Amino acid sequence: MAYGDVIDALSPNHRWSFDNTVNDQVGTVHGTASGTTFVTTPLCEDASYSLLTDAVADRLTLPSTTDINNSAQTRKAFAGWFMTTAINDPPKRIYGEGDTTTSFAFIMGWGNNVIYEVDDANFTIQIFGNTHLAPNRKYHLCMVFEGNGYGNELRAYLDGVEQLGAYPTDRQPDYATLTARTVGEFGDPVGTVAVGGKEVILNSPVNGNYNEWASWDGAVAVLTDSEIRTELFEKGALPDVTISSGTQSAMQTALDAYSSTTRADAPLCIRIEANTGDTDLTLELDDITFNSLASIHVQYVGTAALTLINTNGSDCSITSVTNGGTIVLKTEVSVTVTAKDAVDFSNIQTARALMLAATGGDLPFEESVTIVRSASTATVTHTAHGLVTGDGVSIVGANQQEYNGIYTITVTGVNTYTYTVSGTPDTPATGTITSTAVIINDLTDVNGEVTTLFGYTSDQPFSGRIRKGSASTFYQTSVISGTILSSGLNIISLLVGDE
Repeated sequence: MAYGDVIDALSPNHRWSFDNTVNDQVGTVHGTASGTTFVTTPLCEDASYSLLTDAVADRLTLPSTTDINNSAQTRKAFAGWFMTTAINDPPKRIYGEGDTTTSFAFIMGWGNNVIYEVDDANFTIQIFGNTHLAPNRKYHLCMVFEGNGYGNELRAYLDGVEQLGAYPTDRQPDYATLTARTVGEFGDPVGTVAVGGKEVILNSPVNGNYNEWASWDGAVAVLTDSEIRTELFEKGALPDVTISSGTQSAMQTALDAYSSTTRADAPLCIRIEANTGDTDLTLELDDITFNSLASIHVQYVGTAALTLINTNGSDCSITSVTNGGTIVLKTEVSVTVTAKDAVDFSNIQTARALMLAATGGDLPFEESVTIVRSASTATVTHTAHGLVTGDGVSIVGANQQEYNGIYTITVTGVNTYTYTVSGTPDTPATGTITSTAVIINDLTDVNGEVTTLFGYTSDQPFSGRIRKGSASTFYQTSVISGTILSSGLNIISLLVGDE
């Protein structure tokens, strides 16, 4: 769906694409542009141009024939994409309806701080953002006015995030004049031209670019927070980098080209398309640093599940899905278990450490599964397992013992995975069969340690045991338990000799 269609689906009263034509998308051509040009600098999806106002006096008046604001206004919203190429002074209006008596406006103040303002004969309410508009950075701006019956409140959003600074601090003044927006003299924001109730005026900062502005009004639902963030901003954000569709291996190679880089402040840093076949996939971000002001770090446009792993210091934390898919965001943390002699505290080499997921975390713990076999491949049906290829599971409870054990799996779907089974046990497997995620199943090294990188999504409880019974000196089993945190885990287990 084109971005303009996304906006149309939200039923605006008016929409102006500003894509090489001054055209309200309902089909009526409005006004003229004085001193404005269209340039090949699109600000949002599905645009090839944007409108540029490149001089102090530039003004675009629209529409000249279609009514916008000559009825009582109890609700009002407007939104659009904007970019400036300079720090502007004095304050300028990015968008304005009305004069100094009754108006709605976006104002770019000193230092490019955006101000959202509603003026009435009896009051002025301003909301200001905590982010300054950086030159050459695209932004989505939105303001919602809620009058009588809707909270008497002004709300403002930058890239779909609500801005909370306000003057006065009470954004719900409950003035009687908020009960209905009367017919105001909606004219030139600078007061030089009055055009009645039919004009919207862009009196832009120097070198201001515009794309896809729209206006909603009336006593019907205006815009929800979700629509402002997901539909208007996330679906319109242009990516700095796109990882194109291909095999998982090819997409990982493309993503690796940006390893050890710092991504700039942007509406959207990296877009990841669906892989070949639009199936579940896992990708690693290797030492990629994301600017703290970027609005979306990674966007996924597939319909399946993307497991995205921060490795080697990558700090992706803001994700977006726009086509029904899901992102599971993991950060690799180090998990180390050390086996030591309880008497002399010496390191114990070749002890077997087994760490299993316990209840209370994201990993599966004793979850019911079913198993069928074809040749040597056992296929497990495990609803919403959340595992990835290469993970380990502990299968117990099958009457056919060949199915039971610890296995490395290959994920084939959100509800299925496979492993290799020996022999030819009956199929389907019978019994009360459960699956539990395996975090560690390995032997300690010369330092008595077993270490793994764990894909952290939330605190993960675990239980397990360590023993050495395969070669002298023998040790009794030692039980381990605890919780893996975002800082990782490093524990020591003391083993008692088994004489």
